[in-house]
This record gives sequence, structure tokens and C-alpha cells, in this order.
Amino acid sequence: MKKLFVLAFLSIALFACNTDKTPELQQHLADLSKAMGGAAVTDKKAAEDFIKTSEELAALQKKNPDQYVDILLKAAGLAKTIENPIKAIELYASILANAPQHPKAATAQFMTGFIYANDLNELDKAKAAYETFLQKYPNDELAESAKM
Repeated sequence: MKKLFVLAFLSIALFACNTDKTPELQQHLADLSKAMGGAAVTDKKAAEDFIKTSEELAALQKKNPDQYVDILLKAAGLAKTIENPIKAIELYASILANAPQHPKAATAQFMTGFIYANDLNELDKAKAAYETFLQKYPNDELAESAKM
């Protein structure tokens, strides 16, 4: 009987650890989105929490590339908005590493160059990022901007 109880307890504990946190994280992001104050982002702490939660949710969505990429693009854009360009580049790099064939990967590559050039003034890295963009996505609508 004691072994049966222990086995049942372990089964419940294992099941609890494996429950899908996706709905909870999505709700948390919705709440944080309201708390941030819209596009102007009046609550930087909420924005930082939004980025962290987005990373957690994206990790759960790796098997769904569209959701994975959309979540990280939004978080990267927010990181840039709150003047955390290093975090934005890190998030764009995650997209490029984990979903390189996704249609929006071009945006991640372009934005990497844009941030290096305009936010970090690291022109050598910007040039390299733009050259990579032009090699991989020569027909993208952002190609002309990358050439400049």
C-alpha cells in the first residue's frame, strides 16, 4: 500500500511538471502588454518582464515556427524600444538560429544590422549583418535599404 501511494504521488508530481504553461504565459503577456502603457512603454519593468516571459513562451513554441518567430520578433522590437539593443540582437539571433528558413528571418537579419549601425554604432558588425542579409535575401523588400 505504501509503495502504491508513493507511486501515485510521483505520477501526480510528474504530470504537474509536464503541464503546458502556454495559456498561462499567453495571459501573462496580455496582462503585461496592458501594463506597459502601449507603444510608448511607460512601464519599463513590465516591458522587461514581457521580454522574459516571451522568451519562456517561445521556448515552448519551437515546434510551431510561426508562433515562435512572432513571439520573438515582438520581444526584440520591444527590447529595442526600451533601449536594450543587445537583448534585441540576442532575440533576433535566436530566430536566425532556430528558424532560419522562416519568411520573417529576413527581418531578424536586417534588424540585426540596423541595430548595430544605428543603436550601437558598430559599423563593422552592421556591414557584416547587412552583407549576410543581401546574400541570403537578395530579393527581399528591405534589400535596397540594406545596400545603403
